[in-house]
Amino acid sequence: MRRALVTLVVGEACRRRFAAHAAPALRAYAKAHGLSLVVLDRLLDDSDVGRSRSPAWQKCLLFRHPRLRACGQVAWLDADIVVRPGAPSVFADVAPEAFGAVDHFASPTPEVFAQAAAAIRAYQERHGVTAAAEATAEAFYGRYGYANGPDRVVQTGVLVLSPEAHAPLMEAAYAEGRQPDSRGMLFEMRPLSWHLLRGSPVRWLDPRFNTLWSTALFAHYPFLADPGFQAAWRERPDRFADLKARCLAACYAGAYFLHFAGTAADMDAFCPPAPEPPSPPHA
Repeated sequence: MRRALVTLVVGEACRRRFAAHAAPALRAYAKAHGLSLVVLDRLLDDSDVGRSRSPAWQKCLLFRHPRLRACGQVAWLDADIVVRPGAPSVFADVAPEAFGAVDHFASPTPEVFAQAAAAIRAYQERHGVTAAAEATAEAFYGRYGYANGPDRVVQTGVLVLSPEAHAPLMEAAYAEGRQPDSRGMLFEMRPLSWHLLRGSPVRWLDPRFNTLWSTALFAHYPFLADPGFQAAWRERPDRFADLKARCLAACYAGAYFLHFAGTAADMDAFCPPAPEPPSPPHA
């Protein structure tokens, strides 16, 4: 079966960070597992609708690309993800009729996610951002206008998909417009999660395949976001940068894919270690 990794890299900042921090490891991972690597560099929908939304929505259209339609399975990775080259195959145990994803509210565990989510809301409120409490899947989908939705939520930064089973569901998600596109709405995540879970069986992946740095930051390294702590290092920004790099390295060591969703600037503080020997390819 032909399998591919695919991502979308648009915008100068995204291109720079992807080239510096994500691309080398992604190429090594693809080679280790015998996968094609497709890096899209333009919008699949370049219409007024496509340009008016976050590029994150474009993943809903990935099977419009002829090279990807010809694959049996495809793994989508957001461009702000750094993979461990020696990580196991993300395709393992995901049947073509199912999609693979990480359970957003249970990553890395329900308890740690809830702790981090509460800390993030408090941080946002201290900075004048009103953040809705969405502790349940019902609240998560209800904010977009869905009723009687699934009881779990897909973190859509990493998805294992097949064209026959999932292209129609993804196109249906792209057609949604119940709420204006915004970071607060998490761009495409609510409609895409809703359509995929209602229309397809799911294979829940090990949370290490989509380790969110924002969750780890507020659950384990909250001092990095503390203004008082930051002020203490104002005269030595190099030391603060080194500390953040060490925390990032520790998080990366425990992850398969480290995802900088909402924290892309921290990719510049990340210093990936030398490539580790890859695991043998998996079927």
